[in-house]
Amino acid sequence: MISLIKTNIKLLLRNKVFLFFLLITPILSAFVLSLKGDHTVYEGKEDIPTIIELEKCENKAVYNCNTSAFIVKVYDGAGTVLSEYVLEQLVGTGMFSVCRCDVSDMTDTEVLERASKDAFDDRAGVLLYLKSDFDRAVMDENWADAMQIYDVSDDERQELFEAELTTQLEQIAQVYSMIGADSDKITETLNAIRNEMPKKSIVRLSGVNDLGLTKEQINQKTQIGYGFAFLTLGFLFCGVCVAHTVIEEQNNKVFTRVMLSKVSSREYFISKFVVAMIVSLMQTFVLAVCLIVMQIDFGMSVWSFLLVIFLLGLIFSTLSLLLGSLMGDVMSSNYVMFAIWSISALLAGLYFPLDDTTAALKTLSNLMPQRWFLNASEMLLVGDKGAYSMLLYVTVAYLIVIISVGSVGLKMKRSEA
Repeated sequence: MISLIKTNIKLLLRNKVFLFFLLITPILSAFVLSLKGDHTVYEGKEDIPTIIELEKCENKAVYNCNTSAFIVKVYDGAGTVLSEYVLEQLVGTGMFSVCRCDVSDMTDTEVLERASKDAFDDRAGVLLYLKSDFDRAVMDENWADAMQIYDVSDDERQELFEAELTTQLEQIAQVYSMIGADSDKITETLNAIRNEMPKKSIVRLSGVNDLGLTKEQINQKTQIGYGFAFLTLGFLFCGVCVAHTVIEEQNNKVFTRVMLSKVSSREYFISKFVVAMIVSLMQTFVLAVCLIVMQIDFGMSVWSFLLVIFLLGLIFSTLSLLLGSLMGDVMSSNYVMFAIWSISALLAGLYFPLDDTTAALKTLSNLMPQRWFLNASEMLLVGDKGAYSMLLYVTVAYLIVIISVGSVGLKMKRSEA
């Protein structure tokens, strides 16, 4: 086995194609990782939504708000800490996009006239007027004196908005009655309100990411995904080079002569698996040198990232080795590996996120190894140590499936021959 491993490594190092993918793809990946860009808009994972301030009430909410959410245009005549808190709670659900304009210098009649114009000129889902006596009216649970809702659309989400707003106000009024707060001391009692409010499970429909990545971490994750794409290409075609040695040994009867020695067929294929592991290690080493020389900061420990790369490479090197051996033709193997690379990278979400796609596409995405390693990288970015066990389980699971299916395929191929 040791002689087989040494011989195969020597043959690979003489192969110019192998050297190209061994050196170029890690260098390209390191270059991609070193790039600094803002991908948060492209990612579809913007920062946590906030209240959008309109300079003038004449400004249209539809041009400033997130049109994928239910647009709420607010005429804020209160301008208090409590009104700010209520709007923040609405925005925090991720279901509503809130645009606010200051109408503290306008009368109720003027606000009504403005709302009448916006009902036709703007594309907001609902218009909300918070009156000047908003705080005291909320304490007294007098919603008519606290606000006015103008129905301007037939969107069914308006009922959801009204229910959410009413719930928020009722809970605040209940907390006020419990702590006996003075309406003139809103600022002092707001922290008490935040502590007393029941904790809610908020579902963010706008795609805000579950692990709470910062804008910088989202950019780093996107760069890592691009790096995975280049590295996967290198791992697959280096694996094809290893498979090429198997094909040549079978065509030149080397495999038959090996079987006549004391080496069993199991030991022979174990030696090829070890070669694939060494190839993955070699590519990881080249990438490590590039990362150290270029001093790239990608948000996690270099050793953790290299572990991710090595395990990912082990999966794809083994996959291309077994598929290439099954096909028995180098050119056909190249076509198949290129198809696997392009489709798997696309479905794994390395180029663009798949969080808001259909359930069927998400299921296909979860079958791709890169998807799991990208999720593990996301966990490492936020310091979640559970990523290591996840990486181990995923790698073992894929290797068991690949080796098992490949072994069955090789036995069927030998029996047909």
